[in-house]
Amino acid sequence: MLNQLALPFLVLGGCTALMILKDIFRHPHPVGVMNIIWPLTGLYMPFFGWLAWWYLGRKPSRQLKLALLVPQKRSRHANWQTLFISTSLSAAACIFSELLTLPIITTLNHYHFATPLWMQAIICLSISLISGLFLQFMAIKQRESLSVWRTLLAAFRSETFPLLIFQTGVFLFMGLALKFVLNQQIDPLLTAFWFMLQLATLTGFVFSWPANHFLIKRGLNPAV
Repeated sequence: MLNQLALPFLVLGGCTALMILKDIFRHPHPVGVMNIIWPLTGLYMPFFGWLAWWYLGRKPSRQLKLALLVPQKRSRHANWQTLFISTSLSAAACIFSELLTLPIITTLNHYHFATPLWMQAIICLSISLISGLFLQFMAIKQRESLSVWRTLLAAFRSETFPLLIFQTGVFLFMGLALKFVLNQQIDPLLTAFWFMLQLATLTGFVFSWPANHFLIKRGLNPAV
């Protein structure tokens, strides 16, 4: 029953990501890293990811209004559009970590290296931090004329806290899903497993929203 419910959401998420990717080839975002982040947004936001891209990422007037191309001054106006874009970066880093962690865990299990849940969580968190810092670094580097070290420091300051909160939401949801839905099985061959990951990413998005709001209001996390 759950697999039948999960499949339409997963297919719609994949179609949404492909629609955004196709549109990006015709209307690329001026901030290069966002051309990666927007299709990933479609994966965990079926259909709504396309609406978000259409109204926030595709129109140049919206990009300018959200200070996406303004390097001089960091905006402290934490409207929902700014929060959405900032939080989507954390979500993209989380998706990268999930896609890379699963093959690592599968390989370790294949060679009989036991990987308890806490170890899997550490691997996933480490990869997500590296991914998040890289994405934020690329966005800041394109927007602002800073040295490499100052750019890296700015990326660390603006991305670490919301990403940790994001992963907290993901881990809490997946912990409950493994206990009550998946019977403690981390099996990439199960449709229900990917559906739970999709819902976990949405949960992390909700968790990370206040964290980004906190940083943007204090000028510590400019919208990308």
